Amino acid sequence: MQKFLKNILHSIKESTQMTQVVQDKSDLILSYPVHLRNQRSGFRWLLLLSIIFNSCTPKMFRDLKSAENIAGSKATELFRSGMKESLVYKTIVHFRDKEFSSLTYVNAVNDSVFKIVLLTTFGNTLLEAEISREKFIVNNVISYLDKRPILKLFESDWRLLLEGNFSNATPLLFSESKEQAVFDYGNKRKHHLFYYSTANKSVTGIESYKGKNKKVIVKVDSFSDSRPEKFSIDHPSMKLAFNFSLLKKVSNETGE
Repeated sequence: MQKFLKNILHSIKESTQMTQVVQDKSDLILSYPVHLRNQRSGFRWLLLLSIIFNSCTPKMFRDLKSAENIAGSKATELFRSGMKESLVYKTIVHFRDKEFSSLTYVNAVNDSVFKIVLLTTFGNTLLEAEISREKFIVNNVISYLDKRPILKLFESDWRLLLEGNFSNATPLLFSESKEQAVFDYGNKRKHHLFYYSTANKSVTGIESYKGKNKKVIVKVDSFSDSRPEKFSIDHPSMKLAFNFSLLKKVSNETGE
């Protein structure tokens, strides 16, 4: 298992380094005109600034309208508030041609705080954390998972899943048809599209973009009793995916 996680860690680092290269190039473009302050390039500098800041938001996400009056815009929660049960999911991690089985425990501490626990199939704790709009607190983690890139990936995945719970902002309307509405949470270069089925009245998928690149794909294959029964998180660039299947529900009142 440790070797399996080391390979995932290496893949995460490679993906992060590629993103940093793009960021470094953007910083270079922004810093270059500083050396030209004493030259007669004011107009060109303003034009360049206009192009750069306008291009921060990809064309596909520009000029979107508020979804305030659209059905479903306030129902993008995957895990509905007021959950009276804790959920245990069988979790399979796929990385390239290998896979690893585990369990994931999800509990709503209150409407704005969720406890997420990653367990072995025998019930031993690998990682226990609480996530809210402002904080991500790791209460317990096994040594070989206690790596910043792995914890950051874990946090970002669950923030994406819980964005409908945490966001105070009304989403923008990306597209709409009789069958579904697509809502956009995000700004500038980061955007999260939530696909909402008007027939089932639930989220069927999420796509996370950085610029024009689709970085994360969430598919909700089954949704019942205000909770996802089967869903997956896919990181195509890292060849990493997580599949979740609801194994059991545990009453928060009785513990059974």
